[in-house]
Amino acid sequence: MSIIGLNSFAKDTLANVKQLQLKVNLFSVIKGEIYQINSIDLNEPNIFAKVLKSGKANWDIMKKDNASAATNTDETAFKVALQKYAIENGKVIYDDASLVFFMELENLNPSGKGDFTQDLFTLKTQSNIEKLTVKYGGIPYLNKVKLNADLPIDIDMKNMKFTFAENKIQLNELILSAVGYLAMPNVKDMVVDFKFDAKQSELRNFLSLIPAIYASNCKDMEATGKFAMNGTAKGTYNEKSLPAFDVNLSIENGKIKYPSLPSAINNIQVKSNINNPDGVIDHTVVNIPAFHLEFGQVPVDGRLLLKNPTTDPFVDMALKGKLDLKQLTAIFPMKDMTLSGILDADVKAAGRKSSIDKGQYEAFKASGQMIASNFNYAGKNVPMPVSVPTAKMVFSPKNITLSNLTAKVGKSDFSANGSVNNYLS
Repeated sequence: MSIIGLNSFAKDTLANVKQLQLKVNLFSVIKGEIYQINSIDLNEPNIFAKVLKSGKANWDIMKKDNASAATNTDETAFKVALQKYAIENGKVIYDDASLVFFMELENLNPSGKGDFTQDLFTLKTQSNIEKLTVKYGGIPYLNKVKLNADLPIDIDMKNMKFTFAENKIQLNELILSAVGYLAMPNVKDMVVDFKFDAKQSELRNFLSLIPAIYASNCKDMEATGKFAMNGTAKGTYNEKSLPAFDVNLSIENGKIKYPSLPSAINNIQVKSNINNPDGVIDHTVVNIPAFHLEFGQVPVDGRLLLKNPTTDPFVDMALKGKLDLKQLTAIFPMKDMTLSGILDADVKAAGRKSSIDKGQYEAFKASGQMIASNFNYAGKNVPMPVSVPTAKMVFSPKNITLSNLTAKVGKSDFSANGSVNNYLS
C-alpha cells in the first residue's frame, strides 16, 4: 500500500506499507455501531512526514466535500474497539522545516494493548528502535541511538489526556524515567508537564550516547564516576510557543581510559544547566559555570555562558590549559597517525554578536594567547608532514597577532609574522 503526496509533495511517498493486517469482528462491521478491531499489524511500513517552512504538511491530503458539508450537519457516531496493535520493522521520518526539527526512527517495533472503547483505560506499550536520530537546528542531539521503552499510559479519551506512570526508557546504556502528562485540549495546542531523571548515575551510561565514543568500541573503554541528569518541561506547544524547560547535567570524579593505553582523562568535573522560563527560544540560557579535566596530569579548565541565542547571542567563555598532543593520542587511539607537540592556551571572550557585526570591538572583550611548540603531524593519509617548532598567537577583540611562527610542510620551510583581522565575525 502506498500513499503519494499532492502538489508540492507530488514526488514524495507519504507512506509505503508492505502489509497491513486487520483482525475484526465481521458482524460489528455489518452492524456499524462499534467496529470491533481485535488487532492492527503493520509490516515494514515506511512513513515520511514532511512540513515546509510555510507550515504546510504533506499529510494534509483529504479532499473537501463541499456538497456533503452543506447538506449534512449531523455528527456521526464512530467508535473503534481496538484491542492491540503492533508494527514490525518500521521506518519513520519526520522533517519539519518550520521548526528546524528532524527525527528518524529506523527498525521501529512498537506494540500495545488497551481497550479503546473505554473513556478511561491503561494502554500498556512496549517499543524498541534500533536507530533513533533527533536533530534540532541542524545539531544532532541523538545520533542513531538504540531505544527500548516500557511505557504504561493512563488515557482519558474525553479530555484527550495521556498520563505517563512509572516507566523505563533505555537509550543505549542510559536508563531514564519520565513521569507527567500530555494533553491535547484542541487541534492546535499540546499541553505537557513532564519530569525526567537518569535512573543509573554512572558516567559510562551517559557516554554511550556520544556516537564517536560508542562507535569506537565502547566495550573496551573504562569509564568511572558519577553522572546525574534531571529536568522538567511544562507548558503549551503550538505554532507560537514551546514549553518552558529546565535541564541539569553534572559529572563528578569522572575518568575515561582505554585499557590498552597508558594514560587517561582524569578528574572530570562538570556542572551545567539549560533553562528556558517561558518557551521563547531566545530566552534560553546555557550555563556551564565550571568544567575541569586532566589529560594525564595536565589540567584543562573552562566555563561558558550563552544567552539570547536567536536574536543577539551573548557569550562569556574562558579556556585555560596545556595540552600534550602525544598524551592525547595515548588516550584516544589513532591509527596510522603521528601527532605530538604542546598547545598552551589561556583565552577569554565576552560580549554580544551585534558588537562584532557593527565593528564595535571595544564592546566585545577578547584576550589571551595560545602557544604551540614542537608540533608534528604526519600519517598514512597526510600527503605532506607538518612541523611547527614554535608559534604564538595573541588575541584581542580586533585581531590575532601572530609572532615567531616557523613551520615546515613536507620539504618546504617558512616563517611568518603579522595579524589576522576581523576574525571574530
